[in-house]
Amino acid sequence: MSTRWHIGAKELRGAMAAYAKRFDLLEVRVLVPDAGAAEPEGPTPSVATLRRWRKSVPPHFDFAVVGGPHLSRVKAGEGADRELEAAKAAIDALQARCFVLRTTSDVTPTSLWRDRIAKIVGRLPRDVTHFVWEPSGVWETEDAAAQARAWEVVLSVDPARELVPPGPMAYLRLRALGETRAFGPVALERIVRAVGERRDVFAIIETDTALAEAKRLRSLGRDVRSPAKGGMGKLVRPRGGIVVRDDEQE
Repeated sequence: MSTRWHIGAKELRGAMAAYAKRFDLLEVRVLVPDAGAAEPEGPTPSVATLRRWRKSVPPHFDFAVVGGPHLSRVKAGEGADRELEAAKAAIDALQARCFVLRTTSDVTPTSLWRDRIAKIVGRLPRDVTHFVWEPSGVWETEDAAAQARAWEVVLSVDPARELVPPGPMAYLRLRALGETRAFGPVALERIVRAVGERRDVFAIIETDTALAEAKRLRSLGRDVRSPAKGGMGKLVRPRGGIVVRDDEQE
């Protein structure tokens, strides 16, 4: 099986057409103003702009729509409802392959929060769009992976620091944390081996050197084969782990 890698930077850099020549994935966070507020925080593309973006990129270019702050806090209310409708409109306009729910650290592994997340999962159409859940805080990766399987959604992880869940698809976020400002060849090769063989891998690289790392990841994805097909079985950690060391940074 040949794994298809879809790789994007942390945010849109420059014009969409120019960005699409370097990357083939973009996360779009769609925000809506709170009641009484003039404008939402941060840039919010209109549906017309999103449609233009879709038309300006090649067919293989993919978009992921990211839920707004109300959805991230997983609290029912008018704000969450409006963000959900805005996300649906954005998914349609962009023909987005993924919807990403990034829950805050306040959303803990209790039955209350699990039930609230499940309600959001149930309200998003998943005929052609993958639902991706990215927890933060005290969630253990194995517990979160088991919960994601129960909801039939994809768990997003940082493959340099967390186990990569099994399945035909992976959603990765390579974070620039601590002393890690870039990922060197050794670290990226370990990440590719940890991912293993999949149908699709969506990866967001949050470093300032994302373009160079995207090129190397694509090359490794073509050349490096996982001996264990790690993506399709149990959770896999390469020998010695894949936490990035100082000598593996660029």
